[in-house]
Amino acid sequence: MVEKQEILNLEDVKKDILELCLQPQSREDILNFLHLDCTSGNYSRYIGALLTNRFIKTNLLDKRRSRQEKYIVTQKGLNYLKAIAF
Repeated sequence: MVEKQEILNLEDVKKDILELCLQPQSREDILNFLHLDCTSGNYSRYIGALLTNRFIKTNLLDKRRSRQEKYIVTQKGLNYLKAIAF
């Protein structure tokens, strides 16, 4: 019997992803950190949503979907982390 993966709420894991991306991280690193499979659905739900909202950015703007592509937190993401810090 295969266990169904739990769908995480982006707001619940946003802080964790942003803190992880203080250092450049690959797509696989981020999804493994969340204990998720490296599928396009998981990419879109978590990494894609943060890219769209400009909380993270990629290091290779001209070579999208490269296996060398890494994600790092933006100034907007840093401001978010500061705002939620106690």
